[in-house]
Amino acid sequence: MRIKKLLIAIGLAALATASLFLISGKERPAAATDERLTRPTWELTHTIYLPWVARHHLLGYVPPFGIVMYGNVNDAAGLQTMENAGSKWVTTKLSWSAIEPTQDNYDWSSFDTKAQNAQSAGMDVFVLFKDNPSWAAALPGGPVTDTQDLVDFVTDMAERYDCDGVNDAPDSPCVHYWSFYAEPDNGDLYYAQCGKGYWGHNGAGYAEMLSQASPAIHAVNPHARVLIGGLAYDWFEEDGGPFVRSFLTDTLSALNEYPGGPEAYIDAVAFHYYPISKKRWPTIREKALEVRGIMERHDADGLALICPEMGIWSSPKFGSSEQNQAQRLVQMYARGLSVDMQPLSWYKVFDAAEPNSAEDLYPDRTSGLLDVYGQPKQSYYAYQTMTQELAYARYLRELEATDAEGYVFQMSDGYKKTVLWATASSTTVQFPYSCLRRVDVTGGEQTINDGGAGDSDGSGNGKITLTVYEDAPVYVEPCH
Repeated sequence: MRIKKLLIAIGLAALATASLFLISGKERPAAATDERLTRPTWELTHTIYLPWVARHHLLGYVPPFGIVMYGNVNDAAGLQTMENAGSKWVTTKLSWSAIEPTQDNYDWSSFDTKAQNAQSAGMDVFVLFKDNPSWAAALPGGPVTDTQDLVDFVTDMAERYDCDGVNDAPDSPCVHYWSFYAEPDNGDLYYAQCGKGYWGHNGAGYAEMLSQASPAIHAVNPHARVLIGGLAYDWFEEDGGPFVRSFLTDTLSALNEYPGGPEAYIDAVAFHYYPISKKRWPTIREKALEVRGIMERHDADGLALICPEMGIWSSPKFGSSEQNQAQRLVQMYARGLSVDMQPLSWYKVFDAAEPNSAEDLYPDRTSGLLDVYGQPKQSYYAYQTMTQELAYARYLRELEATDAEGYVFQMSDGYKKTVLWATASSTTVQFPYSCLRRVDVTGGEQTINDGGAGDSDGSGNGKITLTVYEDAPVYVEPCH
């Protein structure tokens, strides 16, 4: 049966590759000087089957908007709420020890339920594989005693969730994205004992693990995507933290010693982002570009870059607010999309503490989109507005404007939409429109006509001058 499935997989991969050559020329509409282009025909699906395209692109539109749900994936954990908000991905974990607590004794039910529920909500699943069982490894996130035990498990795992109708989980849920171990660049034993990965000083060992696990997964599911990460790539040992800066370099260098190099064993690199090192990386863009630079120097520049966990808090105790969190959420997504990262998943659904309370001990306690009582925060409405305003959007270019930062997207209806904000207290940006639609962070909508209220130049001149404010994103497009 395994040989038969492998032959089928090879045939499907060949067919997908052939399709790639036939239709890749229609991936995005041709450039034009007019604001409106011929309406392109992009299809949205919630499950990715086609192979990765070189230079970071996937064929067709990939919804970039995700949410982190490491525990349960159900309505009590916020699934319906996030479906209503427009989330199309859920980042969750698969615990090996929960499924195979003793060798050869399996109980897949916990993850079956996660995958089934996500699929019912129209969300793809991005998996963090973690928690080695004690019979297989000394640490939950470190090397296993016998790599064959891991290979056997991930082979069964990939088979169960490849949705090909053979030996599938009930309802045949599709899961194709598998990342290995929680922040594997950790090099501190204490954090490893608490559940983090423990490969920071062992990039060669991590590469060896991937060189065996990845082919096993791809053999049974040619649509599978195997990833490094998500890397912390922050709070390095030289900063007094547990993470090893050289881990990604060491892993890619080691993979280059295997036939085919890194791209034969991994399909993408994932990292996490929080604004905790503003001097080093003022935004997610700078961090992404640094990681991508490492990839390019080690023959992995054809791979995609993904952010399966990112966020910012709302507590005044840590220098933020609900408004600030909402604004930063939009900026983080816009900047991430501008460097071709997708999907990007927000951490998390619910706050774990009331702001300024005794439980508000760490910034991430208030990084949720809902408060501890389940009530939507401004960031929830910002997320919902963003998924509506940037649905089917494809990044085109940066906005050229003084004292403003912005990003221009091509929309599926042929129009361009700009997300922008001032980098000074306020500034004005001119658009060549006779009528303009402006939407603020939480969905407030305004129509501005040339020479009318809201046009800062005050004259009917075929252009609209819009005033924007510091770190307060707005969505702007021509009326249509």
